[in-house]
Amino acid sequence: MRSCCSMLTVSAVLLFAPLLTDGAESLRDPTRPYSARPAVPAKTATFKVSAIFVSQQRRVAIVNGQRVIEGDQVDGATVVEILKGGLRLRIHGKEITTRLLPAGLRK
Repeated sequence: MRSCCSMLTVSAVLLFAPLLTDGAESLRDPTRPYSARPAVPAKTATFKVSAIFVSQQRRVAIVNGQRVIEGDQVDGATVVEILKGGLRLRIHGKEITTRLLPAGLRK
């Protein structure tokens, strides 16, 4: 009787062993603390102001190679105001000011 129970126990262990090891590999250790995922840096938008044209009738700027006027969108930002020396842009609810580089500093 004892050998029959031993054989049955050994057979059951051998039969179900693959099921037990597959599930154990996918289980997470409950005592291990959750760690925060590394922050993904947001893509920083850059705005290159190539030219600004200001006259009595209109204000036009070239930003990132695109012609814009006040109210236009450029790379996710809204042109708030075109000034003689730069632009005021609104991006993600914040206003930033960009400057037109002097001709000697442009490449």
